[in-house]
Amino acid sequence: MKVKVHPTFIILLILCMLAGQVVRALLVFSLVIVHEACHILAARGYGIRCRSIELYPYGGTAVLDDSFEGKKKEETIIAFAGPAVNVVLFFFIQILRENGILSGAWALEFAKTNFWLAAFNLLPVLPLDGGRIVRGLLAGSFGFVSTTRFLAAAGKCLGGAFVFAGFLMQGMGFYIYEPVLFIVLGIFFWIGSGKELDNARIVFLKQLCRKKERLLAQGLMPGRSLAVSRDTALKQIIDKFSADHFSLVSVMGKDDKIERMLSETEVIQGMMDFGLNCMVGKLKEE
Repeated sequence: MKVKVHPTFIILLILCMLAGQVVRALLVFSLVIVHEACHILAARGYGIRCRSIELYPYGGTAVLDDSFEGKKKEETIIAFAGPAVNVVLFFFIQILRENGILSGAWALEFAKTNFWLAAFNLLPVLPLDGGRIVRGLLAGSFGFVSTTRFLAAAGKCLGGAFVFAGFLMQGMGFYIYEPVLFIVLGIFFWIGSGKELDNARIVFLKQLCRKKERLLAQGLMPGRSLAVSRDTALKQIIDKFSADHFSLVSVMGKDDKIERMLSETEVIQGMMDFGLNCMVGKLKEE
């Protein structure tokens, strides 16, 4: 398994070192490794192997062999595993401090770093763990791509707010927190959220292709029904599909009568034949 360090993570370490906080930099690096290791252990529990880890200022991203995005149980538990260990470590060190077993600045710093890693990662935006947890819980109701689009947009807004806050602190001379760090995090959020959005349809189409195999192997799968008009674009329909359910699409014609029932497979085949912008009514005409 390869471990890749993102340039923004290196910048974070350099900023800490320039500020004379070498111990904090090493502590952050170590806790990020532990955080990411828990994601990997949770994934391995589902039989998913990890090929590489990329470390970021907020935590890290595990590149897994099998795509688990959009699966309610798997994505939620795997995403929550990282922040969960930081919460456990925070309460553990706090109990030791309150009972006088541990003391000193390093113990306080350990507790603070775990607290902020957990709190920051649980923000409900992509590409953070909190965004993945929300996507895992809501993708079944609102569709994987639609949910990803909303959470990625929220991530971009948060990134913009971080950049604005960084420049504002720089201009006002407010240095309780390093302004450059806010700017670096903001840029990362903007790029990371865009990457999540760009990959959303590709990742989900892989999931849809695997669903047919799961259906044949298991013999059954939870289903849901979608009613659409003839003029609805295929991309709008696919955005509403869920990785945990097999969808049947009812194409509505005049007088709200069903003209045709389409399976997910037929919709995906139509997309491959005619493109994402093809109207679903055209599938009936062919």
